[in-house]
Amino acid sequence: MMENIRIILVKIQKIRKGRFVDAEPLFSPNGVALPVLRNVPVALFGDNKDHIDWNIKEGDIMPYFVLTFDISSYISQGSHDVMDSNRRNNLNNGFILPFTIPNATESLEFPSDIRIIGDRLEEGNIDLKGDSKQEGNVEINGNTTQKGNTTQTGNISTKGSVAASEDVTAGDKSLKKHKHSGVAKGTEMSGGVA
Repeated sequence: MMENIRIILVKIQKIRKGRFVDAEPLFSPNGVALPVLRNVPVALFGDNKDHIDWNIKEGDIMPYFVLTFDISSYISQGSHDVMDSNRRNNLNNGFILPFTIPNATESLEFPSDIRIIGDRLEEGNIDLKGDSKQEGNVEINGNTTQKGNTTQTGNISTKGSVAASEDVTAGDKSLKKHKHSGVAKGTEMSGGVA
């Protein structure tokens, strides 16, 4: 009986606009295949401003939560008013949490630490406390403000000017102590700094 269905596994069949999908139930009560669920909302972790989100793909296996009361007016129109219809425990009233359900053939293991695998976009301010290690290329578009010492191994190439409020030393030569007047005549190999 449908009254007893609360959570089932579904396979994502089609990705639609606005975080909706079509999903095939992986459940056949009494051997009768259930119809494809159309325009199922996929939940967002957080609100519409601050949230964690990731891509899902056709063929992913995810949990589908069947709701006791009708939410069709909320899903289609954002209405908070009509939540008390007599359509109870209807299979078309539910949502998907974007968790992929693994199986033993995939040989997935628990990581030894927290891992984020795949491309990602971060928007907003980020406060990082602790050490950080980066492998791979880094591209920064915009201004960068650095506080603290920087140790560089390797060559530095710059396009544009370099300004320093303190002394700059190259080898044992100080640019701050270097004089441009009172220098003995000579070439780049003689004459020296006064």
